[in-house]
Amino acid sequence: MADTQRPPRLRIPGCRPGEEPTELVHPADAVGLSWRRVPVAEQNFKVASWTARMEACAAWAEIHGVRLGPGSDDPAWLLKATARRDRGRLPDWADHPLCWVRGRQPAAFTATVYSYDHVAPEIHRWLADKPGIGLAVGPGWYRSGQGAEQIVLWRRDVLGHQVAVADAGAEALSWA
Repeated sequence: MADTQRPPRLRIPGCRPGEEPTELVHPADAVGLSWRRVPVAEQNFKVASWTARMEACAAWAEIHGVRLGPGSDDPAWLLKATARRDRGRLPDWADHPLCWVRGRQPAAFTATVYSYDHVAPEIHRWLADKPGIGLAVGPGWYRSGQGAEQIVLWRRDVLGHQVAVADAGAEALSWA
């Protein structure tokens, strides 16, 4: 017998079942066996929050024609000609990075910053000699409602000149 009635399993393009990044794991999977001990109201809140984030992320990926792909913790991964695993040093200004590809080309790098105002100079220094990379900042789909902001760095030659942040709205308040 199941712990709770789960909504249909949402998928992010390029994400295999059971291999979701930690930001996208279903709350019941995140807490494991202790899920039965979580009050029903809290379970419902967590599932609604997860659903809002997944829907926002999936819609964003569909709009831009990208899928989750093998990448790196280093946003310089965007500058490579083809997508491949290349572990770099995670910059201080990027947390929870995800790499997005279109075809086999690196297309976008999303990450969470906990205070954009504090890290903006460092991000803009990184961008200074990379005119083909765009930047979008907004409330995002991960840790929405707790002051964290989502950044999207994208290749203009792959995705064009306008890319938005996948805003999940107030329903995606963090439960982690």
